Amino acid sequence: MAHPKRQWPFTDDLEPAVVKAQKLTENEGHPCMRDYDNVTQEFMATMIREYHARLCAQAPMPDHTQETSLLNASWVRAFQVTGVNLAHTPQLAKLVTIQGSQVRGQLKSKLWLLVKAIYGFYSSQSKSAIKKNWALAEELKEGTNFTFKHMAAQEDGWCRFLKAALIQKIVNTMWFANKHDDGVIFPNHFKPFPYLALALVLTAIYEQMTGTWMDIAFTIQEYHNIFESHLNCLWAFEEATKEVGVLPGICN
Repeated sequence: MAHPKRQWPFTDDLEPAVVKAQKLTENEGHPCMRDYDNVTQEFMATMIREYHARLCAQAPMPDHTQETSLLNASWVRAFQVTGVNLAHTPQLAKLVTIQGSQVRGQLKSKLWLLVKAIYGFYSSQSKSAIKKNWALAEELKEGTNFTFKHMAAQEDGWCRFLKAALIQKIVNTMWFANKHDDGVIFPNHFKPFPYLALALVLTAIYEQMTGTWMDIAFTIQEYHNIFESHLNCLWAFEEATKEVGVLPGICN
């Protein structure tokens, strides 16, 4: 049954007064947006989309301070869009910050089939297939070969860096597949494509390079150092090619 939207009160200076979320359904499991009234759902849906975009563009593997900053900025933006001055609660905040693990999980799941198809990993769990997969994975990780077109790192130096087909395919699939995706809806966050999101992509690809297709959790704790390594590599690449603007050209 649909619930009517609430009319929020206004203060003397015509700013919307703070309104509290109304929880209509008690849920013993994880908190869900559908447990709340329509006004809260509209606000939270807007905020989650904003947080999702900011997370990928500004801090894909945030520490607590960065997470709080993203949350606050997204809360302000949701207020600007909806006109609802919703009271901040830990329960509502959790609905938003959980997006971090969901983004990484979504990226990982989209990558899995692409990695298999593009690099030729075997699906079989036989010992010989695992051995071949492991050898291929090690070759791809060596010197970040997986970032180069035709694995040409040693032959062509920087010139084919980030030209691997997988990188463009996963960026398109994750953020630009249709008009409703974040890359299209939030050009202010994704045009040009942010270096931090690119570092997240490289980290996610690296995470797939085990050769055994084990379900390894793509967590901040496990992969933050690898993420930072890829990000530093991007900064170094930009510095080394700044006279010709290679990296900005790729991201544009």
